[in-house]
Amino acid sequence: LAMIYKRVDKGDAEAISFLGNNYYHGSLGLAKDIRRARELWTEAAELGSLDAHFGLGRIYYIGNDAKEDKPRGIHHWQQAAMKGHVS
Repeated sequence: LAMIYKRVDKGDAEAISFLGNNYYHGSLGLAKDIRRARELWTEAAELGSLDAHFGLGRIYYIGNDAKEDKPRGIHHWQQAAMKGHVS
């Protein structure tokens, strides 16, 4: 995790997204914290992370720790898909 935090501190979109994913799932010894995952994915998406857009799509579409907002979720999925995300 130390290397990831160094990359996060430097504004690395993929490291920020990766950290968000680990908060979302509660992995790598991190407590599950969907709100923190959403914050990190929002930052990473603004920096261009496709994985972050995909994660935000899931959070908003389902309403997972955020008010359900299907159009916003679809928007994030479209952003990811149009730029090449294949999930």
